[in-house]
Amino acid sequence: MDITSQVIGAIDGWIQSLSGQALRPALEAAGQLLFQTPAYDSMPEVQQAWESVRAVTDALFILAILAVGLLVMSSGAFETRYTAKLLLPRLVLASLLSNVSLTICGALIRLDNALVLGLLGATPGPQIFSQLMAGLAAPSAGAQVITSLVALAAAALALLLVVVYIGRDLLLLLATVLAPLALAAGALPQADEIAQLWWRGYLSVLFLQVAQAALISIGAQIVSHADWLGSPSSGLINGLVLVTLLYLNVRLPFVAYKWAFRQSFSSHPVVRRVVLAARAVAAA
Repeated sequence: MDITSQVIGAIDGWIQSLSGQALRPALEAAGQLLFQTPAYDSMPEVQQAWESVRAVTDALFILAILAVGLLVMSSGAFETRYTAKLLLPRLVLASLLSNVSLTICGALIRLDNALVLGLLGATPGPQIFSQLMAGLAAPSAGAQVITSLVALAAAALALLLVVVYIGRDLLLLLATVLAPLALAAGALPQADEIAQLWWRGYLSVLFLQVAQAALISIGAQIVSHADWLGSPSSGLINGLVLVTLLYLNVRLPFVAYKWAFRQSFSSHPVVRRVVLAARAVAAA
């Protein structure tokens, strides 16, 4: 065997070894995050932070109610009484939602986890990804290198999905803590968009997991029934199915984000006002 063939063989072996060592840990990490949302309402640190935000929100509600009362007492105009009549129900509803927001978030998280488990079973991570990797274990000799490259691409996408899900969980944590303030904005018609934005963002980011679970469940069925694709099962086809599934799962959060914000994040007026306020505070 000439030296060129030896070099090529060594490179092929290295790629196959690297793909085998990278894919499984990447999929295991993705499985640990992808199929379960932490119960933030049960964490003492989150509860303490939420209590602090709720205390500030309740103080703002008291000031708002006092301001409305003083406005009504100091002016006997019909317009003033009519405005107070419209604002008081909004204040009461916003106050109620703000003070039970942690319970609402906890109930929504439990519903999300129950739907995922209903779709994929009690231990979805190990079962699903083991099934998806089964066809990659012993590819045909002629497709080993290509299959290994596909496995490397799947490992990279799985790691990217882990990063996306860490961001998703952090965003849910922040939205849970700030829920009292966000829902309190619904007390004023001028700020109602902030409350609506919180609802759209929280629900889309949370229940995105259900859509991803359904997508992965369908992908696992395709791997088990390769005839659905009109061709016999092979390591290469199973690898491409896995890459496609991971890519779609990486893309879904951005679709949910676009639906929630209805435009790019940086150009949203609410976000721009928050950024400007944060810059002003930092510069003070």
